[in-house]
Amino acid sequence: MACALSLSMAQLGWSAKADVDPRPTPIDWGSSPVERVEPAGPPLRIGAYVTNISDIDLLQDQFSVEMLLWTTWAGDPQADPSDQLMILNGIYDGDIQRFERVSHEQTAAGAWNLYRVRSAVVKRWRLQRYPFDDQMLHVQIGLADPLAAVNLDVADPDPFAVSPDLVLPGWTLEQPGAYASSVSLMSELGRPLVDGEVIRRQPAVSLDLLIRRRSLLYVAPDFLGYMLAIGLCCMSLLITHSRDDLILAAVVSAGGNFVYIAGKLPVTAMAGFIGNLQLIIFLGILYVVAADELIDSHLIVLNERVSQVMRVLLLPSYVGITLLAIFMIIP
Repeated sequence: MACALSLSMAQLGWSAKADVDPRPTPIDWGSSPVERVEPAGPPLRIGAYVTNISDIDLLQDQFSVEMLLWTTWAGDPQADPSDQLMILNGIYDGDIQRFERVSHEQTAAGAWNLYRVRSAVVKRWRLQRYPFDDQMLHVQIGLADPLAAVNLDVADPDPFAVSPDLVLPGWTLEQPGAYASSVSLMSELGRPLVDGEVIRRQPAVSLDLLIRRRSLLYVAPDFLGYMLAIGLCCMSLLITHSRDDLILAAVVSAGGNFVYIAGKLPVTAMAGFIGNLQLIIFLGILYVVAADELIDSHLIVLNERVSQVMRVLLLPSYVGITLLAIFMIIP
């Protein structure tokens, strides 16, 4: 009887353990649109007209934007949330970010408001391809209260436009775009979540503007030191005297150019095209110094004819290898 009871308990215990899944339960971050609870009520529709973009600061990861922003609200005029709008990824510091209402009309379709907006915007530049890079200027507009239950949507039919008079020196502007989005908040902010929500989302409207850098305007001034270093190395291979001075000048020119670019760009940019170019230039200088020393001081002692042939091939080999390496790293 005892054995049967022990066996029965063991089977029950084994069954209970077998029912427990040792793997951790996967976290559902709320990516499914079915679980997303849309706020009730009429949408607040937003449109924008960019008049100016300035202060593109690569070191501080920001740019400044000026635009006319309008809203339409078909709900209760007293509950119009338009005055609570702000740039979510903007920089608010005293008078930097402004939302000034310049016009208001009450029509049969609802309330219409027009604002003049000026703000600095945070932008994490991707400069690994500099100066062959494209950048997406991204502006997110939402309500100051992240818990506000208001639908945000884009205006119809043209929610985002750019002034034809806007010119960015060194950049070309592509077609802008606007769409309704949301910002995921990985915190409950001290308030319980609504039934059906997994994470808290703040409604937003995103404005995107793609800009392309005109690379030819930057290649000559930014890489002039590298060009000079290659020219000095070629001269050192052509001139039979004063080679040490030319090699030293090439090193100083290449190093000074790198310091100049490092003062304009963040350190992350050096991991891309510029860093590889710097490596090619310095390896080329080492190639010139080492080959010249081996040919003139060592190979000539063993075979003068071979030394002369190698001397003739040294210059074209240096130029060819350098240009091929630069061509291969161009994005």
